[in-house]
Amino acid sequence: MFFDSEYRRIGSIDAGPLELAVTAIGEAEWLAFGDRQQAYAAHRATQSIPLIFDPDFRHEAPTRLPVFDRYAAMLEAPMAAIRDFFAANPPPGTAGEGYFVRVLLVRLEAAAKIGSHRDHGHSLARAHRIHLPIITNPGVEFGIAGHIRHLAAGELWEVNNRKVHGVRNASDTHRIHAIFDYVVPGEVVPDPEGDLIA
Repeated sequence: MFFDSEYRRIGSIDAGPLELAVTAIGEAEWLAFGDRQQAYAAHRATQSIPLIFDPDFRHEAPTRLPVFDRYAAMLEAPMAAIRDFFAANPPPGTAGEGYFVRVLLVRLEAAAKIGSHRDHGHSLARAHRIHLPIITNPGVEFGIAGHIRHLAAGELWEVNNRKVHGVRNASDTHRIHAIFDYVVPGEVVPDPEGDLIA
């Protein structure tokens, strides 16, 4: 979603329980879902585990996959922080309770990058994309329209995915984030291509 900055701080949580959980994920599970990296060249050096996801990128009635239940207790804090932020700061046009249309765990390989790109599509332009770094280090840098920032573990950041953005992992370890796409029904989004309704 487009907004009037590159990054927006949503809040912070203790990422320790999630760090323990994702550290235990085996390689076979990381490699089981290849759709995202095969479909998008920018994501070739990543692996994803979808928790709430639909291959058609639908904007309503999302599918909560069985694997979500394994992480549900640990995701309560970040999901509550996101809900609370938008309840306290309702966007223009808000006409209902927000919901998570996608939640994924995403691993970026060591010494790799997510190439510069801009997100497109009906739902991606109408959902707040929020990153929660779980395993990271100072060698990992996020860039949006030339604004470079290290996102620390446990911090929830909305990123402006409608601007050109990418990630560089200059370290020798994997980076793992949870990514939340959150929809506020009725929200008026001031997209560069014209106002959109979430």
